[in-house]
Amino acid sequence: MGATNIHYKASKKGFKTAAEAFFALVEEETYTYGHDPYSGTIATCSLTSKVDKPKNSEEYDELLNRIDKRECVVYEDDEYFTFVGWAAC
Repeated sequence: MGATNIHYKASKKGFKTAAEAFFALVEEETYTYGHDPYSGTIATCSLTSKVDKPKNSEEYDELLNRIDKRECVVYEDDEYFTFVGWAAC
């Protein structure tokens, strides 16, 4: 099976922590797409770490290259938790 890159944002207004936001996104995608382990959504990933926010598209691409299939990392700014990674599809 393959993988597709994912990019989700969650407002900090609705969540106290990145983990809380991650689990809410997983729950939402599971509700929408079911329990398919190859849905291509964040529901197929594990949150592995927090990283620094990429400064440009090159750093973003380098970040994706360091992440394995089914892994997701988070970075944040003042308004959002941003989750990126590779979802199984």
